[in-house]
Amino acid sequence: MANYFAKPGVVERAVYVDNLDRSIEALWMRRDEHAGVLGQFFDAKDTESISFKVSSVGTALTLPKKSEDTDQLPQAQPATGYDKTITQAVYRLGIRVTDTFIRADRFNRAVEMSGGLIKSAMRKMEYLRADIFNNAFTGTSGADSLSLCNDSHPHENPEAGTWDNNGTAAALSGTSLQALRLLGDKMTNEQGDPDPVMAEKLLVPPDLRQKALELVGSPKRAEDALNGVTVIIGDFEVVVSPFLSSTTAFFLIGDRSGWDKGLHELYLLRPSLDDVGDATADIPISKRVKMITAVDYTISKNVFGNAGA
Repeated sequence: MANYFAKPGVVERAVYVDNLDRSIEALWMRRDEHAGVLGQFFDAKDTESISFKVSSVGTALTLPKKSEDTDQLPQAQPATGYDKTITQAVYRLGIRVTDTFIRADRFNRAVEMSGGLIKSAMRKMEYLRADIFNNAFTGTSGADSLSLCNDSHPHENPEAGTWDNNGTAAALSGTSLQALRLLGDKMTNEQGDPDPVMAEKLLVPPDLRQKALELVGSPKRAEDALNGVTVIIGDFEVVVSPFLSSTTAFFLIGDRSGWDKGLHELYLLRPSLDDVGDATADIPISKRVKMITAVDYTISKNVFGNAGA
């Protein structure tokens, strides 16, 4: 039977009748623990303003030139980068519990029921992070006006051409995984010189968990009838996220750190649980969770994606 319930915006006895029912022998709280795994791929920073401008500047220079002490000294300068303004948004959610409900609650669950606020905020953050990956192959939101994963990102120095972090769409396999890793191995800097990214983690939806584990965990190649030895065993840690919307897309995440990750999580206010201040004798529990945050990306040479097939 479907479970329909009223939503008056307050925990009261008219809605949660099972908490009061003398015929109920046990009242159990359903599990609500998963907060996500995607935060590890983002650089989290506290800010001092809602509007936050991110800019980059390179450190790579041209190569030294043959030059004697008496020759004119060759000069070089790093390339300027891209900038992007990220605006944080305010997120809030409240819960109120009546005094009568607390007094009549046979199982003393009122406080536990209110505890879902902070977990709700954690899930919201995970959805915001997942949105970056779920839209990785479309749009023009990057600092270079391209999608997160694209095959023709322009280098900060136009003379160096473009770089690629978008694999040719194909189902997850040893071949497509190696092709994606190769994009990281062949990454170049803004001067066009090799600047490899070492892929460390393979991010997949639950649908690809088994395939991913077979590819990176088996000593033999998963798709080889001749029992060939795999060369990628142990190379990647498999990370599974149920927040990913695609059942076919997969990503390799590299070893870059800090702002160089290219994925940013900004906080003017981290998730905070507080009393609202309008609590009364009849509504003694009145709390809200609030956060002022934004999850966004600029450009990332640390994420390599394949939309799958």
